[in-house]
This record gives sequence, structure tokens and C-alpha cells, in this order.
Amino acid sequence: MLYTYKKVADYFVEKYRIWHQKWILTQLQNPMEYGEVTLYYPFRISHPELITIGKGTQILAESRIQLYPELVEKQPHLVIGENCFFGYRLCILGGADITIGKMVLMASDITVVSENHGIDPENELPYMKQQLQIAPVSIGDNCWIGDKVIILPGVTIGEGCVIGAGSVVSKSIPEYSIAVGNPARVIKRYSFDQHMWVKV
Repeated sequence: MLYTYKKVADYFVEKYRIWHQKWILTQLQNPMEYGEVTLYYPFRISHPELITIGKGTQILAESRIQLYPELVEKQPHLVIGENCFFGYRLCILGGADITIGKMVLMASDITVVSENHGIDPENELPYMKQQLQIAPVSIGDNCWIGDKVIILPGVTIGEGCVIGAGSVVSKSIPEYSIAVGNPARVIKRYSFDQHMWVKV
């Protein structure tokens, strides 16, 4: 009997997961059909009306995508291109625009932020209540972002870049670069003349 109850419960949980995915996809700035974009449950997405996700993109489970239009003067937007893949526990926090190109590959436990709390110790407000400091983030087409990378406000990562696992990207990275470390620094650039990655 207990096995039967479990099967019934599992059935309804799966039905809810599918319904939730379908509903979120219809709320996007570019409404999508179920199957055009894959969101693995569980996930948390706020303000889907400010989010555009390209066809063929997959986002694995336990992702958090949160925009904060109520805390900034100009509404932030998140744009994700076509055919991207995001690993488990993706975290995107947006106070300014975040743009992610096509065919971007991100591993697990990656954080992308375009906002930070104010940290003025002379302000009468505690840090958690100070005005958000915001700056847009852009990630070009065909980038490969390794596990546990953190991408901070104001950063542009050019097309075709590789960011090593565990890196903290606090400054912009030119296209076709390999960057590693905390803070991330460029260690190689791709030479189209030599057809190889070259140390810098």
C-alpha cells in the first residue's frame, strides 16, 4: 500500500514540475513552448517578464535567476542566447542588464552578478539596506566557463573565451582569451595566424 501511495505522490510531483516549467516559459519576455527551452526542476526565477532565453538552451536543477527591478531606477534585463548549456546551481543576480551570447557553456556552481550592496560605513543604513551598486555584464558567444567561477558587475567577457574553474572575474577579458585565477588574468590568447593558443 505504501508503495502505491508513493507512486501516486511521484506522479503528481512530476505533473507539477512540468506545469511549473510550462508556466515559467509562457511568462518570459519571449514566451516559449515547453521543450524549446529546458529548465530542470527545482529552480527559482523571478521577474520572467524581464528575461529572454534562446531556443535550445538548457539550465540544470537548483538554479536561481533573480532580477531586482524594485531596487534600481532602470529595469534590468537578462538575455540568454540560443543553444546555451548551464550546469547545476547556476546563480544569476541582476541589478543591471546581463547579456549572455549564443552557444555559451557553463559548468556547475557559477555566479553571475550585476549588482552589489553599498558598503559605505558612514551611511546610517546597514550594508544590507544601502542602495545597490550596479553595472552591466556581457558574456560573448561560444564561451566556456568552468566550475565555481564568479563573474562580477561591470565585466565583459569577449567571444570565444575560456575561464578556468574557480576564477573570480573582476575585470573585462578580451575575446579569444584563456583567463584563470582570483582575480582572473589572461594567460593565453588565440592566434588565428598561428592556429594555436599563445601564452601572454
